[in-house]
Amino acid sequence: MQRLLELARRWREPSWPERQEAVAQALAASDFLTEEAAAFALNQQMHVLTESVLRRFVESLPPPSGRTVLLWQTDRAPLAGWQEALLLWLSGHRGTLVLAEPAATLIGALLQALAVDTIQLDTEPRLETRLEAADVLVVVGDEAVHQEVQEALARVRRPPERVRLLPMRYGVAVLDGRETPDELEGLAEDALLFEGFGARSVRLLWAPESLRPDALLEALSHFRGVFPAHPATPGRLKMPQAWLKAAGIPHAYGEGLEFLVSRGAPEVQTPGHLRWVPYRDPVEVAEWLEAHAAEVSVVVARPALLRQLPQLPGRTTPGHAHRPPFPDPVGTAIEALRELLA
Repeated sequence: MQRLLELARRWREPSWPERQEAVAQALAASDFLTEEAAAFALNQQMHVLTESVLRRFVESLPPPSGRTVLLWQTDRAPLAGWQEALLLWLSGHRGTLVLAEPAATLIGALLQALAVDTIQLDTEPRLETRLEAADVLVVVGDEAVHQEVQEALARVRRPPERVRLLPMRYGVAVLDGRETPDELEGLAEDALLFEGFGARSVRLLWAPESLRPDALLEALSHFRGVFPAHPATPGRLKMPQAWLKAAGIPHAYGEGLEFLVSRGAPEVQTPGHLRWVPYRDPVEVAEWLEAHAAEVSVVVARPALLRQLPQLPGRTTPGHAHRPPFPDPVGTAIEALRELLA
């Protein structure tokens, strides 16, 4: 544990050479990570690793079981898979983590700095080879990923004994028109940080039918002044924006197409494209949240409004969607690993 605490202390410093090298490699490997977003992700995770938090985490670890783990985490957040890697390492389990970039690069550098040799990282699942060697399989992904895994499981002679397929989640925000400018700026961070990639990113925003989006659009533009968009973001949003225009769907976008907001049904759009969903009665929102609880990671709303919404896990206030506790119970596969390794 002391080795981990020392790593966290050193990696809090942007000038730490190992951190600088890892960030440079991650930026080169990613089509959405920016220097500002990488700094945010590392600072947040390193500062949350305090001695008291780690002690509680260690006390809750599953006992060594000798089981080999295969975790396929398709979440593209910069450090998606980091907490799962720590759980396996600190509990004495071996395994392979299949991660997306830039998480594979950043977590690989962190594990190398810790001299961890019990966990292998890859960006390709190679299911045919790895399934027969795994005792526990955990997959976080969409329906296409789940189908690919199920088909592979049917083909191998020795599938893992314990399997858990988890959905790829997304964040939801709820407005009532009483939000302060600071709360709207926090919501902008929740939606646009990491360019909308990541299980905790807000992708749907419920708002009263009569509420105009002007204040939110101003907050989104201000956020882009602090956290500039990745150069690839306008290109990703160009086709959706053109389609919205051709279809006559109400929408707005930032100067340079650095973000996109459209009005319509509660359907998740491409990362960086926030869907504004009008509602007439708060009951409508509550019923939708309860019906989609399994796929929602966080519910963001101002405190007074949050108390009126269903008591779902991951409820938080604006500006905290990407500032989860350690361990993160809703944005990771931590709980599934604990159960399957118990």
